[in-house]
Amino acid sequence: MKRCTLIFIASLFSLTVFAQQLERGSLLPLQSENRVNFSMDFLSVHGMTEDDFSIYEKDWYKDKPGIVAKFLTYANKGLVNTLTLGHYPASRYTVKAVVNDINVQGDYLCDLIVVDSAENEIARINDIRGRGGVWGTKLNLIKDGAEHTGENFGLILRKFIRKAR
Repeated sequence: MKRCTLIFIASLFSLTVFAQQLERGSLLPLQSENRVNFSMDFLSVHGMTEDDFSIYEKDWYKDKPGIVAKFLTYANKGLVNTLTLGHYPASRYTVKAVVNDINVQGDYLCDLIVVDSAENEIARINDIRGRGGVWGTKLNLIKDGAEHTGENFGLILRKFIRKAR
């Protein structure tokens, strides 16, 4: 019974990860790239702007670089030799993670946007989700969510780069 439950949960997770659709554009230009610039924007954290959340959680701006680094590390793990995301400002393309919301459990909802060096949108994938943590401080839950969502982000990006024609 435990084995069946585990298989069901794994199947459900894989459906959630790969249910995304390319909303517009194509990721074909990324097939020829080895390294691409990465940026991350937070639109809402616990229903607040970053500045408002930083009043509520004093360590937000201190911990934010670590949160972005965790997200990026796990995204690169999900990309598995397809592409490397990082700080490459001279790259022709930038992959942006736009975090639309992080809830109180640390669950993320974000969009993936690819832009060229002139900031023209090349492609967009909406509604990439990842679960947060189970217990700990608000920032700990957000960090756990960065790991889970980052990996989903990388897996989805890899899938659509490979499918691009």
